[in-house]
Amino acid sequence: MPKFWVVFSQVYKKNLHSGSWLFLVLSPLVFAALAGLMGYFIAQNVQPAQVAVVSSTPALRQAIVKTSDDQVHFRGYASAAKANTALNHETLDGILTVTTTPAIGAHYVERSNADQSVDTTTLTATLSRLKLQQTAAQLHLTAGQLAALLSPAKVTTKTVAIENGKQVAKNDTAAAVNRGFAMVLTVFIMIITMVYGSILAQEIATEKGSRIMEILLSSVSATTQFFGKLAGILALLVTQIVVYVVAGGLAWFFLRERDFVKGLLAQVDLSVLASPITLIAVLFFVIGVMTYAVLAALTGSLVSNQEQVQTAVMPISMLGLAGYFLAMIAQSGDSLLVQVASYVPFLNITVMPVQLALDHVGYGAAWTSLVIAGVFLIGFTWVVVGVYRSNVLVYSDAGFIKRLRTSLSIWQAERHPRA
Repeated sequence: MPKFWVVFSQVYKKNLHSGSWLFLVLSPLVFAALAGLMGYFIAQNVQPAQVAVVSSTPALRQAIVKTSDDQVHFRGYASAAKANTALNHETLDGILTVTTTPAIGAHYVERSNADQSVDTTTLTATLSRLKLQQTAAQLHLTAGQLAALLSPAKVTTKTVAIENGKQVAKNDTAAAVNRGFAMVLTVFIMIITMVYGSILAQEIATEKGSRIMEILLSSVSATTQFFGKLAGILALLVTQIVVYVVAGGLAWFFLRERDFVKGLLAQVDLSVLASPITLIAVLFFVIGVMTYAVLAALTGSLVSNQEQVQTAVMPISMLGLAGYFLAMIAQSGDSLLVQVASYVPFLNITVMPVQLALDHVGYGAAWTSLVIAGVFLIGFTWVVVGVYRSNVLVYSDAGFIKRLRTSLSIWQAERHPRA
């Protein structure tokens, strides 16, 4: 056991201080902080468009000025000459000239280099309301009659999911949150499995190619090395997640009172994340990372020199991309290909959580796929440990597939020696 911790500590500390791992962890935080700062400063600098309202009717001017909001700020002008002077001095972004005969109409002039452009549909909506009020007054309609005339037909919506052949009510925002959760989960699992799988494959391939492995195996068994390296890489992943959790907690502490955060949370029902879907997704993530790490150890042990490291990484990248694209397909529909991939090891890690989040499958199917992934991980690890132990000191210029077949043959011979 002490030897295991020596290998674990060596792998963990070496990668923890490496520039590539620090960049991997810190770059998303830096980009997120920069994006947040840019959004904050842009929001602070955005001012409503300044629009002059020119009309000979003071009551009409005042009525339009009262409709000012955070997008358009209206200023009343009785004289077109004064409004044009202000526009020439670039203190206005546009001039809205309103006429009342025979009915309310308007002409809008906007400065080409205006700080804020005005959407004419906003102006049309404002004038349409005033015109409607004018028409109602001419027809001698009361306020109640006008309100009854303008009241729209009500259409209620309800979102349901089909579970065990029955309709189950869902929150209207649940579908949007689940879709966003599925998309983020897909990208996160793909990046993490591919990146950490590549780190482990390069770790083993580099030691083997530089002949350091021969020295290490003189004092530490191959099995101890295998699990020590695997645990060290997984500890790096846990460290990265802890960093993100702490950073997210600090960000929440400073941003929770911001108006835009409150507005966003008011529109999104995040309670759907505290559900069995999240638990199953986390379990798939853990099993997925371990499965890809075991595959990385296998491919890394098959190379003979450092120049073949990319060969060792290729199966990891191909499987990761295959799972990613299938998860993207799953977001657009529940095809037969996606249904089959939901139970195939390596692919179900990304596909099944998306299927579950989008209500394409039930919890029974998800747990079945999870059990398949777990059983496969155990059996796959057992095979890879044997291949790793028999192959880690074998150097060959044969192709990748041929080396794998040879390694399996050696492992089988060791397990069943001839009498």
